[in-house]
Amino acid sequence: MLIDPVIPLLWISAIALVMSAATIWHYWRSARHLSVFKSIFLLLLRLGGIAIVILLLLQPYREEKIQQASIKRQLWVAVDDSLSMDETHQNGASRLDAVKQDLMETGLLQTAPDQVRFYTFSQNAQNTTAESLLSLKATGATTKFHSACSNIMLKSAYDASPSALVLFTDGHDFELTAAGDTARLATERGIPIYAVPYGTLESAQDISVQLANYHPHAFIKQRTRLDAVVRSIGYPQQQFQVKLLCDGKVVQSKDIQNQSQTWQTVSFDVTHEEPGQYEYTMQVDPLKGEREVNNNAASTYLNVISERLRVLEIEGKPFWDSTFLRRSFTRNDKFDIDSLVAFTNDKIRPIRSNPDHKSLELAVPASVDDFKPYDIVIFGRNVEKVIGKQGIEAVEKWVRVHNGILIFARGNAWDQTWPEFDNLTPVTWDTNTPRGTRMELTRAGAGLPPCQMIQDVIKDDHYPELTAYHHEGKLRDLSDVLTQDDADAPIMVYRHYGNGQTLSLGAANLWRWVFHPMTEYQNNSYDRFWDQMALWLLANGGVAPQGGYSLRTERANVPLGESIKAVFSSHGIDPPATAPEISIFHNDVLVTKITMTPRNDREPAEYGLDFEPQQPGRYRLETTTPDGKKLVAKFIANRDEWETLETAMDLGYLEQLTAASGGRMMTPDAIKELLKSLEREAEEAPPMIKKNPLWDQALILYASAFFFAMDWLLRRRWGLT
Repeated sequence: MLIDPVIPLLWISAIALVMSAATIWHYWRSARHLSVFKSIFLLLLRLGGIAIVILLLLQPYREEKIQQASIKRQLWVAVDDSLSMDETHQNGASRLDAVKQDLMETGLLQTAPDQVRFYTFSQNAQNTTAESLLSLKATGATTKFHSACSNIMLKSAYDASPSALVLFTDGHDFELTAAGDTARLATERGIPIYAVPYGTLESAQDISVQLANYHPHAFIKQRTRLDAVVRSIGYPQQQFQVKLLCDGKVVQSKDIQNQSQTWQTVSFDVTHEEPGQYEYTMQVDPLKGEREVNNNAASTYLNVISERLRVLEIEGKPFWDSTFLRRSFTRNDKFDIDSLVAFTNDKIRPIRSNPDHKSLELAVPASVDDFKPYDIVIFGRNVEKVIGKQGIEAVEKWVRVHNGILIFARGNAWDQTWPEFDNLTPVTWDTNTPRGTRMELTRAGAGLPPCQMIQDVIKDDHYPELTAYHHEGKLRDLSDVLTQDDADAPIMVYRHYGNGQTLSLGAANLWRWVFHPMTEYQNNSYDRFWDQMALWLLANGGVAPQGGYSLRTERANVPLGESIKAVFSSHGIDPPATAPEISIFHNDVLVTKITMTPRNDREPAEYGLDFEPQQPGRYRLETTTPDGKKLVAKFIANRDEWETLETAMDLGYLEQLTAASGGRMMTPDAIKELLKSLEREAEEAPPMIKKNPLWDQALILYASAFFFAMDWLLRRRWGLT
């Protein structure tokens, strides 16, 4: 028997001695008139009670040994099989061959299957075996760490967590997900990530050209800026020339002196006197030692029109935001903007940007037919002062049924409570609590031309902060957040509504972009943003700037692996009786024929199709209209060879990933120590000692009650106090 004293043993001994001595002295004096037998009996009863109290203070217990089951935790090993693993490692072999050699030398491939589980990963992750790893080839088109790690966790969601996840990789990640987000998946399951890096700090030599914007429409005699991003790897301090070709002929060129930066933007301004579709190509002649020359050129198609796009602005509470927005569209030759602005005394002031239309009356629209002449409607604040509830009802039907495009440029457009119009807005804003912030792109907005314009604003600290609003409640269904603030709160929200589109901007003071000290006033970021946003919305909705039949694609360039949308529209003319058949040509060779499908049930004037190109090159879509005319739309498919060009080992990413998950970077030799620790964990664990208390028994309770109760009862019976 062992003891676990409540208080120090010396104190307990002192308490026992004092209580026993006091009891003997008291009982000897108080029981003098009793017989010796009775006196000794009472004394023994009280001393028995004291003994039980002392026993409770000592807390005696008995030890019991319990044998524990052995601990077996696996080690998860994931090998990168993307194309970049075919590049050279430091020892001259390929990175994947170096991985295989290290796996053999560390003994991982010879380890029992219940100790090590193997995966391969690139775009995703797959289970594999030690035997399969020996014949593994580097074939993955790209590397996505977040998707791969998520897939590994999902495949093993119901298994015991491993001791660690070890990645054999060069660290390339083209998913653009923060390393901390990926590490969070591992820490939630208690899995530290270790990484063994492979490769060198050098990439293949390459020059590539990518388009930075897309203009589906331009107006005759209007200056249109074509931007391209030129990426240079492995050519420091070298000068090269970027050429602009129109329909195969060089029309402009610019020399670039490559400095330390990898990316440089090149811009060309073009104008056309006649309408039509023009093919533009920006290219750099191949340089010596280039790995890939097919990405030295990027092409787009510019549709030059002679009819302007019509915009209607409705503003019930004018401010600088609405004034500068109207001026931006007025300066843009692609657009005619009509404005209805409420002033004091409920007066409505009509403003026309086209001097040829200023003599024409601009009445307040009240029906769907009044909105049909316009391609885009822009709401400011308190629009009910201008068009009333009847006008809002007409706009709602125009958007929902007739493919209208509605922009909420200043947050909430009306102050009234009208639940029937709640679905028209992608989101509701709380305009009473503005805050200063900067916009950041979301995944949904990163690839859109208007949002790409914001990249310049994000990177340049000379641009002032925006005044943004908090959103109330949840976003409406089918809504996409295109931009957000640094707290991931939405700022710009896009939504399909019925057959049309809506865009809501929960921010103010974008007009301050006009006064950036380093920008050209006639080509400032604010004007270019609204130009690209309006054109993207029009192209996305299949809206054509001219009457009759039209065929167009949503963009002029598409990466392989993505689909492109084409739209056949009828404007001011009866739609075809049957769905159009589209012939698709790749480099002038017929690939397939596809019958388009109606885009909606209410308005059969539009048909659409989705097509995913399988090979890079130029594609042409052709169809014949009911009146016998041939319509043509063109686009270019390109392949991004990032995986084989950006081949430098990314130690920075791997260090962030491992540190955030509780792991670390390691060498192949350290794998052996991991295996040894795994074996030590699997050894028979020492028995666990369990304490079985002996003092909290019913017998002790009964005994203490007996001693004290009998002592009290006999003392009363024999005449003692």
